[in-house]
Amino acid sequence: MEFNVNVFVLNFITFIVGMWLCSKIYLPQLKSWMDNRQKRIEDQLANAEKRQKESEALKAEFEKKVKELEQNTAEILQKSRQDATHKRDEVVQAARKEAELILADARKALENERQAVTQDLQKEVGSLSVKIAEKILRATVDPKLQEKLVQEGVKELGARQN
Repeated sequence: MEFNVNVFVLNFITFIVGMWLCSKIYLPQLKSWMDNRQKRIEDQLANAEKRQKESEALKAEFEKKVKELEQNTAEILQKSRQDATHKRDEVVQAARKEAELILADARKALENERQAVTQDLQKEVGSLSVKIAEKILRATVDPKLQEKLVQEGVKELGARQN
């Protein structure tokens, strides 16, 4: 291969013309495309930063609301427990009062029944005593003395019942 100066100069001139054409035609488009790409990347980075800040703000707000909800829930639970304790105490108190009333009624009924049984028993004992005394006295006492003893027995029974 020989070195030919004409070919070299022709190639060199073609190269220079090609470079000049490229710089006039393709380079502005390439520069525009690169600028657009750089702007797009910068916009995406700015957008990403903006979204990150928004997400951090939303996260902070979310955490704040979660804390508020937890606090509200704790307050509601505490109030519910207090209400339940209060209602339980009221129910227990009402049940005690009702039990006391029932017990008082039962005691009254028992006392009334005891008095009725006592009165019936006194009447029965009195009646039996009179019958026994009558039988004994008929056999041993005259009618005047018998009448006196009956009157005394009636007076004693009247005094006991009062």
